Amino acid sequence: MTYSILARDVRTGEMGVATESQAFAVGRSVPWAMPGFGVIATQSMGEPAYGEVGLDVLRAGLTAEEALAAVSTVDPHPERRQVAMIDGEGKISAYTGSACMAAAGQCIGDTCVAVANMMKTEGVWDVMVDAFERSRGPLATRLMTALHAADETGGDFRGKRSAAIKVVREARSGRPWRDEVVDLRVDDHDTPVAILDGLVEKSARYNRMVSAFERALDGQAQQAAEDVDELPVEKAEDEADLLTWRAAILTLAGREEEAAAALARIQREAPVFIEVFCQLETTGLVDQARAWERVLRSL
Repeated sequence: MTYSILARDVRTGEMGVATESQAFAVGRSVPWAMPGFGVIATQSMGEPAYGEVGLDVLRAGLTAEEALAAVSTVDPHPERRQVAMIDGEGKISAYTGSACMAAAGQCIGDTCVAVANMMKTEGVWDVMVDAFERSRGPLATRLMTALHAADETGGDFRGKRSAAIKVVREARSGRPWRDEVVDLRVDDHDTPVAILDGLVEKSARYNRMVSAFERALDGQAQQAAEDVDELPVEKAEDEADLLTWRAAILTLAGREEEAAAALARIQREAPVFIEVFCQLETTGLVDQARAWERVLRSL
């Protein structure tokens, strides 16, 4: 009762899965991902074992095809399932059971696979793969392109309600908070993919700004400032933390007039975050007391 796209980015090694459904909270049960080992979608009358156990056996060294076969042998009703897997090497496997509700089908591309059931039209799965393979940009953006293509082709004949996306890195770093690139979901909305689009874009901005801030703290302020120069920040009341980090990066980079302009905007639109900027220095996170004083004195 869902449509999903799974893919591996051959350039970065990232793997991801994106899904949409008329069902409530599709992100709770359909998409599964483990950095370094694979991504899975289990849907139709979804069985979580394909996700949880599937990731375990992928981690144990089985290929996607072997993992899907292994889990299906202990499933009392495989005919009810629709499952797709991509392993850490990029190998792909998919299965659509005979009892999945029409229109149901699957399509395997060079680096991606789409599975869908209860569609308004046949061939939604082909459209998703084609849209993904024609797209460019970060993996999360390309996965969202495939979901939009499915929507435009008709999507779930019952309508739309929820959507989710997960993207993980090629290898585990020992720092899980870095290995999950994107993990977002919309559980109950009339236009879930449109809302998810906005969250994916915002997530990318946050990740980029946080990375730049950390590099600025580690002595790479000039490069960090250049990296976020063109990074848009929405209304300060919505993203005041991003604007505060930008002001700190600019201050550390010696670009104090630009930092002061960012702080002036914060003071107008989200004044409580002036205290956040102050505490970056007073708590010892940065050691630039004079620069902080000069920028704050300009307010």
